[in-house]
Amino acid sequence: MLFNVAGLIQEGIGATRQHQVEGLLVGDDGEPEPVSGVVELLRTKAGVLVRAHLSLKEPEACSRCLKPLQETIDIEFEEEFQTIVDLQSGKPVEDGNDEDDFLIDENHLLDLTEAVRQYREASAEMQPLCRPDCKGLCPRCGQDLNLGECGCSAGLVDDRWAALRGLRSETEERE
Repeated sequence: MLFNVAGLIQEGIGATRQHQVEGLLVGDDGEPEPVSGVVELLRTKAGVLVRAHLSLKEPEACSRCLKPLQETIDIEFEEEFQTIVDLQSGKPVEDGNDEDDFLIDENHLLDLTEAVRQYREASAEMQPLCRPDCKGLCPRCGQDLNLGECGCSAGLVDDRWAALRGLRSETEERE
């Protein structure tokens, strides 16, 4: 997601550009994720303010039953990208950029990839579900409980509760 902002930087503060985005963003796992939306670029004193309204479709797995699913993530952010080279002179800008700043490279290309990745990670659900009432997998045999009950869970009790089960039996005998 590269934007050449050399023309925008030559204009005065307040100049804007708006771009429709349709494409693929390469995810952390190397799989391309469809991304679409609008990106607005606004010239500032120190660089370019980016206002992004994007939607990504990310392949995920249900956190309960592990079925694959497509999660739609809506991302909105505003970030200022700092110039590192003066367009007129070609000399480095002595502005003391922080290492966490988003930067416009020496060729005046603004790369949104890292900003979109960071906001995608912050916006993604921590435990995506295939549906809200997903029952998940049986912890003993791995049966998908959405397809039906498994036979292994009936009568199985954690051994740590065996002493309490013995007390229950004694109480029932007294009655």
